[in-house]
Amino acid sequence: MENEVELRRRECEVLVLAAAWADVHDLDTTATGYEPLVERAVGYGGDGCPETSEYAVHELGALRGTSSGTAEQLVADALDLRHRHPRLWDRVRAGEVRAWQAVHVARACHHLPREAAGLVDLAVARYLGQLTWGRFGRLLAAAVLQADPALTGERAEQARRSRGVWAYPGEDGLTTLVAKAAAGDVVCLLATVNRLADVLETEGDTAPADERRAKALGLLAQPARALHLLIAHEHDEDPHGPAVPDDDGHQDDEGGSRRGGLDLVAPGGLTRERDLLPRVVLHFHLSSAALALGHGVARPEHGEPTSLDQLRSWLAETGCPVTVRPLLDPAATAAVDAYETPVRMREALFARNPAEVFPFGAAVRRTLDSDHSVPYVPLERGGPPGQTGLHNLGPLSRPHHRAVTHGRWRRRQPEPGTYVFRTPHGHVFVVTNQGTLTLGCGSFAADVWRRARQEPTSEQAAA
Repeated sequence: MENEVELRRRECEVLVLAAAWADVHDLDTTATGYEPLVERAVGYGGDGCPETSEYAVHELGALRGTSSGTAEQLVADALDLRHRHPRLWDRVRAGEVRAWQAVHVARACHHLPREAAGLVDLAVARYLGQLTWGRFGRLLAAAVLQADPALTGERAEQARRSRGVWAYPGEDGLTTLVAKAAAGDVVCLLATVNRLADVLETEGDTAPADERRAKALGLLAQPARALHLLIAHEHDEDPHGPAVPDDDGHQDDEGGSRRGGLDLVAPGGLTRERDLLPRVVLHFHLSSAALALGHGVARPEHGEPTSLDQLRSWLAETGCPVTVRPLLDPAATAAVDAYETPVRMREALFARNPAEVFPFGAAVRRTLDSDHSVPYVPLERGGPPGQTGLHNLGPLSRPHHRAVTHGRWRRRQPEPGTYVFRTPHGHVFVVTNQGTLTLGCGSFAADVWRRARQEPTSEQAAA
């Protein structure tokens, strides 16, 4: 019991400290000297919450060992609770509730006006911790609906109209695909998938029906091959459906069925299946040991790691022609004098640093900014040659790029691929492609920062 009490108290203390952190970084947009191009005020919380400096969450995330996005959500939750749920906030400050449950209430009301959120707070705050979570969830849903039924109905209608397709990492090399579409489109898609699954069975595939349906869905990504299969088997018997009269109203002699009176015809000019195959570029990271031994782990840039055997099977099952491209060697990529980063150099940079180099940065994409560690100085203004090279570049997301440029963060790259950051309050972090090392703000951290001074030289540029 004592452990549970201490756990609640510590969890709630994090929310209280997050709100205090936002207070320290409060930004008044009406004050003289406000410069939104340099430092913008951001409303992380809902209606009625104060605005905060855009740079506040970056240092908070780094100090907590999380991404800036996670820190942003923490600040938003804390501000929502303090300014929109006063009764529940009192219980948070007293350590009486589980923090994640209080946060759940705040997020359920984030879209509501401040007055409506207050009504929900009045209705549910005293019951948190007294009811089972299932019963409390139903009470909360009813309170949100009653607080602003018009807005809740509007959001429900928007949800019904929203459509999309999403993929989520699965297990053992598989991926889960989720689609939200019009009912008629889904019916037609499933009918086509089921038909292709039957075709695969006719061609000798002995896998269970669900597995064949999954294969059939993959065939739809190869429209030429799928169309040829449907045309080739257009008049096959349906092994699962009832007999359907053919064009003259009679069943065929063998008691099977014709698939309607519509003949499928290949589009004119389509002579090869590969004519309709999509062009896909995939980046997999393999170790030399895996290639030498013939087995090991293949790590895609997006998605979950898979085995080398699974990668081979996947490439074979797609039926796509495969072109293997050599990986650029970062060490052999020469620096250039121009400010812009050449495409070849961006590829080499991403090969060396596949994620942004900000402390605990979470962005992993090829469109990150290639930021100069030592600011670029044009040659005509006395800048040295070879400033744009892997010795002086690092990928950053745009918010973190702004933090380094305007937000009092400092960053050095004493060795190519090793980045040393110092926060506005003096905390030091070392970042490589292996992760982030927290050094704190003591004398050792200060000494590391001092020794990490980076001065571009012609020797560095040549390397």
